[in-house]
Amino acid sequence: MTGINSSSHRANCLQHISTWHNTGLTQAAYCRKHKLNPTTFNGWVKRYRNASPTTTSLTTIPVIIQPDPSTQPVPSPILLHHTNGWQLHVPADVPLNWLGRLLRELA
Repeated sequence: MTGINSSSHRANCLQHISTWHNTGLTQAAYCRKHKLNPTTFNGWVKRYRNASPTTTSLTTIPVIIQPDPSTQPVPSPILLHHTNGWQLHVPADVPLNWLGRLLRELA
């Protein structure tokens, strides 16, 4: 029974399955057109469901995903209150070293 399991038989089955998928025909119509036994063909489809007739090499490419600024929530500003009554609104994305210098100067 080596003939039925040969790689050429497998390639033939996979070629028929691939051709059938591209035709849009039903299995029965494809089998009639190509003079194939529908039960046998259905068996091929089930057996080789996840098989690919050709090997495709995959290529990876680097991708950098950056958030879309228009969809990001705007952070609330930092609000500084002084005991003398003044207030200072500072953007939330202000560099921390700048904010530290400011606070040292205000102290």
